[in-house]
Amino acid sequence: MSANEKKEKIEYWHNPILPNIELSSANVENFSFERHVHLDYHIGIVTSGCQQYSHQGKVYHLAPGFISTLNPDEAHNGDNITLGGYQSHVMALPVDYVNAISREMNQSETFFNAPLVNNTRLSNAFLHLHQLLTTEQSGRLKLQIETTMIAFITELFIHNGGIPVEQYSSTKKLSTQQLNYIRTLFHDEPSQSFQLDALAQNLDLSKFQFLRQFKQSMGMTPHAYLKRVRLEYAKKALMKGGNLSDVAYQVGFFDQSHFNKAFKNAYLITPSHFQRRVL
Repeated sequence: MSANEKKEKIEYWHNPILPNIELSSANVENFSFERHVHLDYHIGIVTSGCQQYSHQGKVYHLAPGFISTLNPDEAHNGDNITLGGYQSHVMALPVDYVNAISREMNQSETFFNAPLVNNTRLSNAFLHLHQLLTTEQSGRLKLQIETTMIAFITELFIHNGGIPVEQYSSTKKLSTQQLNYIRTLFHDEPSQSFQLDALAQNLDLSKFQFLRQFKQSMGMTPHAYLKRVRLEYAKKALMKGGNLSDVAYQVGFFDQSHFNKAFKNAYLITPSHFQRRVL
């Protein structure tokens, strides 16, 4: 196989936690996507190089920091315009999934207003989400995956779907009693594998409503809050001389690698180094 043949490649995935969502990554230099349509909403970025595509009579350049946003049944093509090709990452969202989000956000119809978004922060958030969905398959990460997915998609549609920011930000907050209930669950059983659906049902909310109201109340998603709680309890256990692998399991990390990565991202030090410093 020649070097050029190796470079022309598209890989596909689906995550069992979100089985109807198609994920792909492509390395393309000479291959051209002929004019075509999709049945689903397509969201894509490139991490290197640049893709050129035409959409409704205009030409767009998808470069790092931008997001391609295409509605179902919109004709477009795709060509490489850089030496060495480009690398892209794409997610296809079924119409019924997007419609469910629309209903939760009180929108009669949701669609992308433009085929290209210039927003580095959202582009980086999409790359993080894509990597999460294509590398993490454990059911123990369902809360993290669902939370990250819904948070990104709703924010993207706010920026490029005709949904007023004021409407989204004015969502009501959880009551003090409701917040205390969720916080108590997380603090009392940090090792438990919580499910977004179950947490929401306990408050008689949909998972979309729960996620939005929790973030509005706490300034962070339920998963981000739970992860920090786990790490804080891990620090206390390490200061008491706990075994690293035991501590990781006790606070809800299903393996040492995930524990080490999360701990270092939070505190700029590995758990083992932290323990040596404090004992």
